Amino acid sequence: MARGEKVVRALYQQHGAALMAYANRLTGGRQAWADDVVTETLVRAAKAGDLGKDIQARLWLFRTVQDVVGEGTDSVVPVAQRRQLAVADALFALPPRHRDVLVAPKPGAAATKDAFAALHAFRSALAARGVTKSGLDDLLAERQQ
Repeated sequence: MARGEKVVRALYQQHGAALMAYANRLTGGRQAWADDVVTETLVRAAKAGDLGKDIQARLWLFRTVQDVVGEGTDSVVPVAQRRQLAVADALFALPPRHRDVLVAPKPGAAATKDAFAALHAFRSALAARGVTKSGLDDLLAERQQ
């Protein structure tokens, strides 16, 4: 067995399930596309050389999954769906306490303070994914039609 193949097998054995779940989420549940994304990620890992078995390898793999999905979106996924994926990804990236406030808000003064903090964190997460206010407005307008 070639060294690259050993690396790929080891990475898939250690991280494959998590990579598939993440790719599946980023591709909007399109299993075939998610499979292709993970395969391409592992091919790039084999070419990258020694990633090691630490947290850095896992971070590299997840970032590469994001890159591969992003590279495929121009021709495969419409702009509106890309925005939806970015919004979902931003929401998922929030700490659970912020996500819970946004998804299932509770009444009260304390809840208002929590909601403000959650919205601020969500806005930052959206900006990190390239979703602008106008892009979010477009997405909301599309959802209302």
